Amino acid sequence: MNMKKESNYLFKYDDFVRESLESEKSREEFLKYSKNFGDMKGMPLEETDFYKNYLSKFDISGINVVCPDDCEKDFDYDLLTRLIIGSFSSDYELRLDDRWKESPHGDPLVSICIYVKTTEGNRQKLLHNLWTFQVFRLFEIYLKEQVEIGNLMVEEKGDEEDLNLIGEERLIQLKKFETRKNQILEEAKWHSVLTLSE
Repeated sequence: MNMKKESNYLFKYDDFVRESLESEKSREEFLKYSKNFGDMKGMPLEETDFYKNYLSKFDISGINVVCPDDCEKDFDYDLLTRLIIGSFSSDYELRLDDRWKESPHGDPLVSICIYVKTTEGNRQKLLHNLWTFQVFRLFEIYLKEQVEIGNLMVEEKGDEEDLNLIGEERLIQLKKFETRKNQILEEAKWHSVLTLSE
């Protein structure tokens, strides 16, 4: 997992917030989030409510995500992984990478396949096959989703049932990832055992 400082990334969270607050399309949603949870301008991502109380809860240690070759060092894949697995709007699958299976050393190398429902049907894309602009766009889409869900939680405070549904969905996503990660680690263990016995 790439752990370079954000200043070196092509997608910068601060720039994203500033541009969203200046955009006619997203300004209202981001101003609303700032009103509900504190001024987003200048607030580090790790201090946002959606990161502190949700995305940070995903334990992504012990696996390495396969990144696109042409932009391997250009993005915060730790954050992107959390956004993908924490999304309510798309689903994903974790797949043990074939190269790692052939030589299973260190933490398992894992591909993420993203599934999105569209009007034309289900579409799927492997994260490591995406172009730079597509990876950039994923950050925008998934971060906007988290902002919208945060606002929805505040709006639904009066409606306990709807608020509980969001909380339950978050728990479902956390448990789903835990199950899928455990399955991958179990599969990886078998490959390591089989390789040692050859």
